[in-house]
Amino acid sequence: QIGLRGVGSGRQQEFDDARAYGSILVTAREVHEHGATAALQRIPAAERYYVTFDADGLDPAIAPGVNAPTPGGLTYYQAFDLLRGLAERGRIVGFDFAEVAPARDPAGITSLHAARLILNLIGALAHTGQIGHDRAG
Repeated sequence: QIGLRGVGSGRQQEFDDARAYGSILVTAREVHEHGATAALQRIPAAERYYVTFDADGLDPAIAPGVNAPTPGGLTYYQAFDLLRGLAERGRIVGFDFAEVAPARDPAGITSLHAARLILNLIGALAHTGQIGHDRAG
């Protein structure tokens, strides 16, 4: 999981259990300090990934329309680099984008950023040959 931050991300026991299970946990602060590339290097390469992107992980400056806006979240370009990097690192077998709450964002900036991230992920999947080519031939 990439982008953890602040109170509400989970209880210590949940973090300990996730690590014991073998989960890789990267905080938003680590992404801010070391970059998306460093975070991606902690994820096994050439794997199959199902990606759930939680809009709560974005900084409220670009995603105010979420259920739990918390300062210190990912920037648009950090999220973009993470999604593109996953597409380059392995095969994305499924994707969902969760926790956008349009009623909390009258200007629609959260939905705009979510749509652009999804569109750019689709582009990365096409660029890496994961979609958009004839699989029969």
